[in-house]
Amino acid sequence: MSAAELFFKRLKHYRGAAEHRQRSFDLISNLRLLVVIVGIGAVVVAGYIGTIRQAVYAGLPFLLVFIILIYKHRQVENRLNIARTMVGINQRYLDRLNEGWVEFADHGGEFVQLDHPYSNDLDIFGPKSLFQWISVAQTFLGRQMLYKLLAHPSKEIDAIRTRQKAIRELYDRLDFCQGLECRGAGAAQAPRDPNDLIAYALETPSLGKTFRYIRVLPLFTAVAFILYFLQWITIQVPVILLFLQSIIVLVTFKKAGAPLNQVYFFKESLHSYRSMLELIETQSFKNSYLSNLQADLFQDNQSASAAMRRLESISNAIDFRYSMFYLLINIGLLWDIQCAVRLAHWKDRYGKRVGSWLEIIGTMEALCSLAVIAHIHPDWVYPEIEDQGQRISARGLGHPLLHPDKCVHNDIDIDDYSCIVTGSNMSGKSTWLRAIGINLVLAYAGAPVCAQKFRCSVMDIYTSMEIRDDLLEGVSTFYAELKRINMILEHSRRGKPMIYLIDEIFRGTNSLDRIAGAKVVLRQLSQNGAIGLISTHDFELCDLEKEPWAKFKNFHFQEQYTDGGIEFDYILRPGRCSTSNARYLMRMVGIDIS
Repeated sequence: MSAAELFFKRLKHYRGAAEHRQRSFDLISNLRLLVVIVGIGAVVVAGYIGTIRQAVYAGLPFLLVFIILIYKHRQVENRLNIARTMVGINQRYLDRLNEGWVEFADHGGEFVQLDHPYSNDLDIFGPKSLFQWISVAQTFLGRQMLYKLLAHPSKEIDAIRTRQKAIRELYDRLDFCQGLECRGAGAAQAPRDPNDLIAYALETPSLGKTFRYIRVLPLFTAVAFILYFLQWITIQVPVILLFLQSIIVLVTFKKAGAPLNQVYFFKESLHSYRSMLELIETQSFKNSYLSNLQADLFQDNQSASAAMRRLESISNAIDFRYSMFYLLINIGLLWDIQCAVRLAHWKDRYGKRVGSWLEIIGTMEALCSLAVIAHIHPDWVYPEIEDQGQRISARGLGHPLLHPDKCVHNDIDIDDYSCIVTGSNMSGKSTWLRAIGINLVLAYAGAPVCAQKFRCSVMDIYTSMEIRDDLLEGVSTFYAELKRINMILEHSRRGKPMIYLIDEIFRGTNSLDRIAGAKVVLRQLSQNGAIGLISTHDFELCDLEKEPWAKFKNFHFQEQYTDGGIEFDYILRPGRCSTSNARYLMRMVGIDIS
């Protein structure tokens, strides 16, 4: 079964489930209305022909049925929402197999950094990016973890291989991956940075023992009212106690309420956190990395999800602060103090573990996002990572973000040398450089790559492709490129393994200076031991292949001319290009320079 068939089948299943649950939802809604109408009728008739007590007795069965229907209604509503969410999830998986993914709302635009060594040039973040294509992270930390894996991954060989093994197992756990995304949907609707929650949880509790003693005062007040109704004491005693509670509420309002607000801000996310933790805890992972993450959710026979459920319960109790009866409840029960004491107890027991729990959720989401690639392209390969040298060897390498029907695959075998890639306009030079770069990013993250075979060593990636001027800073495009090239040169002097990808070097100046400057830069990069690929229209740079000290090889793309126009096959060939299509393209758009 192909990936498209699999996800279409799942989509059809969840659509059917959603339709079934919608019918149940509507049926229970109608039954609730019917019970209300019949119940009111029964009460009216009983009251008319009998006593008020008989009317109450007549209404009680209907009230009981109505409460049961409310409970059932909520259950069906929850299942309906899950089915609808799963419909959306599987539709997005299908969209990833075609070009519908470019409309996904979350493209990680906040992670775009123009000064990052490669992410901007390789379309890692932002519209039409790798992040937009694969991300299933719903929580704040999940998105942050995915960002780190794509922009700043640990390049230790063992770390990369560990992630590979984890993603291999997650490939076989599609239900888990989609279930985690589904349960995190609530957190996505309220994507708050949990650092405030984590910082609060780590704080030393500020509530003194006085609060713990004061919280029992409503019990004495309630007893006093009972004794008054039994005519054992006068009304003044419970009234004085109630007045005392009012004073306490006024004096402690700010101190008791501050921690409650900090937790309540995350009310929408707590349910999702708890549900996601429950799902992770119930898995039987074979991979040691995943199972170790799971084990960190248990301590002293207490699960993280159970602890999070208690925090969720406290947050629900805090919700009374936003009720129209809040003032009466707070004075009568010292509600804020009750919640603050419960919260302090919770923080004493679990506060130091909150950060690690949320990081585990985020790590799982990031790994599931990388596993998406394996789910939709099971034929892609996991790279072989080498710990020495500077090498890329691939068969059938293509650009991951291109639709399979449009993607042309080429071979590459670079071993401690650089490539000068020539070709006419639109022939595929820039796309080829990006294909190499983005596949290296996936390889270091631990994900499958778009190739039939892929082997590479660990290298730092530096690019110079999408150069922009800065009007406010008074920086021209050419000067911006100079700064970028200098950054690449400086890194090459550090002696660390690196690969550079440069598209149309020094395009912002005249041809004489461009060629001279490019030769100097490429010679320095070669002398510093860096490897890379540079695309150019300047055939003079191809002569570097002849210099005995330099390590360069020429490759090119070419085009064919037909009666119907110009055609590109995007096949990489050895040697330098011998054609140019600039004049032809000019004529195509109406500019005749002949």
